Amino acid sequence: MQRLTAILLTVLLCGTLAAQEVLLPLRHPGSPAAKSDTPVELPFFDDFSRPALSANLWHLGGTLVNQGYAPLPPTLGMATLDAFDSQGNLYPTATGQSFSGDTLLSRPIRLDSLFHPYARPIAPSDSIYFSFFYLPGGGYGNMWERVGDTPEPQDSLILEFFNPSDQQWERVWATPGIPADTLHARTGSYWQFHDIPIRDTKYLRSGFQFRFYNICTLDNHNKAGLLSNADQWNIDYVSINIGRRHNDTASRDVAFVNPAPSLLRHYQAMPARQFTPAELRDTLPLTITNLFSEELATTYGYTVADHQGQTLASYNGGMENAPVFWHSHSYQTSPAHARPALSINLPVATTRQPATYTVTHALREGVGGDNHTQNDTLVHTQIFDNYYAYDDGTPENGYGLNSTTPNVKLAVRFTLNAEDTLTALHLYFNRTFANENSAIRFYITVWDDNNGHPGNIIYQDSERRKPLFDGFNRYVRYLLDEPLICSGTIYVGLQQTSADFINLGFDRNNDASSHILYLTGSEWQTTILRGALMLRPAFGHRATLGTTPPDPSAPRIYALGSRIAVETSQSAPLTVYNLKGQPVHQSRTPVGPSRSTTQPLPAGLYLVRLGNNTAQKIIIP
Repeated sequence: MQRLTAILLTVLLCGTLAAQEVLLPLRHPGSPAAKSDTPVELPFFDDFSRPALSANLWHLGGTLVNQGYAPLPPTLGMATLDAFDSQGNLYPTATGQSFSGDTLLSRPIRLDSLFHPYARPIAPSDSIYFSFFYLPGGGYGNMWERVGDTPEPQDSLILEFFNPSDQQWERVWATPGIPADTLHARTGSYWQFHDIPIRDTKYLRSGFQFRFYNICTLDNHNKAGLLSNADQWNIDYVSINIGRRHNDTASRDVAFVNPAPSLLRHYQAMPARQFTPAELRDTLPLTITNLFSEELATTYGYTVADHQGQTLASYNGGMENAPVFWHSHSYQTSPAHARPALSINLPVATTRQPATYTVTHALREGVGGDNHTQNDTLVHTQIFDNYYAYDDGTPENGYGLNSTTPNVKLAVRFTLNAEDTLTALHLYFNRTFANENSAIRFYITVWDDNNGHPGNIIYQDSERRKPLFDGFNRYVRYLLDEPLICSGTIYVGLQQTSADFINLGFDRNNDASSHILYLTGSEWQTTILRGALMLRPAFGHRATLGTTPPDPSAPRIYALGSRIAVETSQSAPLTVYNLKGQPVHQSRTPVGPSRSTTQPLPAGLYLVRLGNNTAQKIIIP
């Protein structure tokens, strides 16, 4: 069985067998849903367009609600089942043998009675159908653009109904692992619709429930960082209601399909000091669908507001007819709705101070009303802070270089509009089995530009770093040894000291592939893998603040009269910066428990940095 090596999106780019780019299927844990004791009344419906599982519909579980694990779902969002628990770790039973992964469990449902427009019992003649869409993980189309991991034939997705009469779970449907391309060849669709009539009176009771769960398998690997998540299944548009018929896919529902786009051409976020109006998009690409059986007239518009809620810009796209998706799998093509113009003067261009703007997209069915309004609004938060980000903060895969030599270098291109000071790097490493990749060592490295490729090294750590983990969607801040003044185009990345797979987070929904380069031999190569590395360079003295509070064994830094005192048992470089980011004191603490002090300093606020990862603000009164 060539389990994991077969499912890895592995591309040989360097012309030899010495190195390969590797993508691993990974994800973050989901947000747990709170419990609710109130049974759900019909109709039951969820398209997972909310940011987390609804506590009114679902029980607690490891299932992730997301907007990026599969392309073009029926409507915005999906639920993804895989091999990770709610904490983002492989299930303890994960081995080379089959094991249970996630479970998506409904709340109890009232299948005994209807309550609207009047109360009455439910009977088999009411034609109740349970329906859903599903898509195996791993994506489809070009290998270098695929998301996640395809379940193998020995894996499966299973649906069970709970029989309240006998208090038993009963299997009603299952499918083995299969590539999405194979399903498309058989059916003409990627997302597969399935429905089940509920006629047996043993289910037509209060307390009916259903659950999806997946069966996974993993393979063994002797390379640190390779053994991780796998075997994803994506579920969407789950519905139970009366008065339905077989293959009844049409619903009076106009909806967004993809996440809201960034206002920026290249980045998801960028430093406020670096923003210029030329960084803005001209139009905002949107994907809008109509799941009804005939064209529907819709209205669309967006607003942009500042952090206080004041509207800075608004757009009205008027009314357009939305084509029927089911006829030709077509989305809205009218530019007024699908590519609205963006014309706005953001205050950050003048103030150059950190700012956050909220972009709200609103879609409405203009005549008869929409059955499901929760998928008619998209919200995007546009951040201007102190860092660049090509990624959206969620990894759908893990990226690394599978090399036979320790000469492994990875770089990401950033172009500054003004001179600035690089002070830190935010990195997101995915967890692997037993955190095996935590032992890998690397140097943070910065290169200048050499005709579109990394040139000379202009910064490299004095000591080796290691992957650190700080929980769900939380980057780890690595402080540079010394601030680095930068201008123009730079390349920020890592140089490994071994050939191990480091497993850096990889966002598959934003394409920065033209800015990702790697070197495992004598020449730099540009990746062909669609995505964005979760690597964010941060600038200015603010980027060194907000580090994790020290534990009791960590160094103590405090004001001692007009001096700054440092108590530590480790020898490390000590630098003190004033508010302008200028170093006013530099020394090295001695070996062994001791207290060091600076020379007398003027009253004011200072930033003290000790070693690579300890920073603290100190006020000299």
